[in-house]
Order: sequence, then C-alpha cells, then structure tokens
Amino acid sequence: MSGLGSLVPACQPLLRGGLPHTNPGVVAQFICRYLPQTPACPLPPPRTLADTPFALAAQGLPGLQIDVERDRLTVEQETLEREANRVSLAYLRSEAQFAALSGPAVTVLDELLRRLNAEERQPLVLKYETIGPVSLSLALTDDQERPLAYEPAWREVLLQLCSLRVWWHHQQLQGYASHRLAMIEEPFLDALLTPLCPLTWEEGLDLLSRFLADLPVHCGLFLRGRVHWSELLHLPVDVIGFHVIEQIDLLLHTATELAEFLTDGGCLAWGIVPTEPRVLNSVQAAGLCDQVVQAMQRVAAATGLPMTLVQQQSFLSFTGSLSYMSPDYAERALDLCLETVQLLQQNLDSRTT
Repeated sequence: MSGLGSLVPACQPLLRGGLPHTNPGVVAQFICRYLPQTPACPLPPPRTLADTPFALAAQGLPGLQIDVERDRLTVEQETLEREANRVSLAYLRSEAQFAALSGPAVTVLDELLRRLNAEERQPLVLKYETIGPVSLSLALTDDQERPLAYEPAWREVLLQLCSLRVWWHHQQLQGYASHRLAMIEEPFLDALLTPLCPLTWEEGLDLLSRFLADLPVHCGLFLRGRVHWSELLHLPVDVIGFHVIEQIDLLLHTATELAEFLTDGGCLAWGIVPTEPRVLNSVQAAGLCDQVVQAMQRVAAATGLPMTLVQQQSFLSFTGSLSYMSPDYAERALDLCLETVQLLQQNLDSRTT
C-alpha cells in the first residue's frame, strides 16, 4: 500500500458512480455543494448503453461493438487481433491520450473543472472512477459470446487500456486538488470464487495487483459481494470501499490484515447511504450515524486500534451509484449523506476534545 500521506478524510463524503442529472452545470453545482472537500468526476447518467460504466471503461478498445438491441457490449475478435498492438504500443510509450474519453463523460468533467477553477478552491481530494480490468474482462465477450477473460493476451490488453485510462484522468486533474484519487470499481470480483468463472481467484488477483501497482496515483477499490479480504487488504491500495451491512462481518474476520492496512495509513469508505428508493424512504441520518459508529467500534475492538484513528481514516460513501436513481431521490441521498457526515464529524470532534 502506498499510503495517502497527509490525507486524513475524517468522515468526509465520497461519491460512488455519478448523478442522474443530464445538465453538466447542475451536476457540477451539486458536487461542489455536497462534496466541497472531496469533489468527484462523476460518470454520466447511463442514458444509452454507450454511457454505462463498462462501455466507458472499454472506450477505445479495438473491435468494441455496442449492441443496443441486445443491450450488450461485444468485441469483434478479428479486429482485436489485428489492432491490439495499438493499445500495447500506447501503453509502452505512456501515451495516455490514447485512452482519452469522449462524449458526455468529458462534457461533465470539463464543467466540473471549470467550476473548481472559478471558485479558486483547493479541495482535499479530487476523485475519479473506472471499471477495473478483472470485471471488464468478464463483462466483454467475443464473437462466440466468450468472455475475454478466457484469453490471457486479451486480459493483458485490457489491463493496459485500464491503466492508460487512469493515467489520462490523472493528467486532466493535475493542479485541482491536494490529492488525486482513482477509485477502481470491481463489481464482479466475487465471481472469481464461483466454479464456472473463466478466471481463478489467483489469476484475477494477480491481474488486479499488477494493474494497481502500475498506477501513478493514490488508488482504491469499490468492492461487492463475498471476497477474500485477507488478500485484498495487502494490495497496493489506499482506500477500500465496501457495503457496510453486507460486508462488515466478513471484513472483521481479517482483523490482523485490517489492522496492518489502517496502521499503514489505509482508509475505509463506508458504504452506508442507501441508493435504493424504498430503503432511502425509511432511514434517517441519526440511524445511519449510529450504524456506522457501531461498525467503527467493532473495527477498533477487533484491530486493537483507537476509535479516533478508525474515524479519521474513514470516508462516508453510498451503497451504489446514484446515476440510476431519479434526480429527486439522488438529491435526497446527497442530503442524507451530508447530514450523516455532519453527525459523524461531531462524534469525532467530541472524542478528540
């Protein structure tokens, strides 16, 4: 783990995914209002298949086909075989512009940076996000509907493309915040533990480890499902984002590794603010604050670390992306997150005074 140095989140909010609003100016306004110290380059709302996180992560891959009728992303194998060396050559030459995004993702990024520049603020951290190579290799299929993960050569190409994408983002954000943070979404990592997965857990972990070690920036993982936490906590990452209710018990089974991660400066992003409208309607900030504090106390007790250290090295996050919600519900989730953050920070202040 590289360590975030002087970054102490102290329960600041961390956006996951994007927002559903289609006006880039509105998106930038909400991000600066609700995340003044931790603004995020949001993924665009998935109005079309081309705007989805997986399509954005695969943008620029030779042979990529967006099948709108079947709602699938496929890769024409002949084109990939013929032109894959373009990706590898750009990677070897560190030509990050090869992986430059286009379309709505760039429009909203430009608007956010314009607003940050106009306000002349220096936030603590500016975060961006992309799908990682393991999940991307499992999601993309060839002409025979086989995941690209079956072929080691294509896994390497995807690693290179994902790495170039992070490098490109990193360059775009230079000078806008004290820290830049690349959060890697790996939603299919738990699939590696299933019998029919084309990748073994060891192969997937090796791919992910080499990808993360190659990045030029502080980085983290957003994780879902049942995974081997003991191994993931040893990866070169600075932040681990997880679903509190679903994953806290599993995480606590690796208390030794978790203690090492936090002692070395690692941070946790507590996914507690719900993104399901049904759940969102039934929760309050005080209840979420209590849940997080109790979970943090369990981490402190299991690891033997001070409660204040756990709180200081924590972000507060969401259980998923707000992009798939209605604008009204997304704003409700942002309000709820901000209220919960304020309560958590009051709790932290009371412990440090």
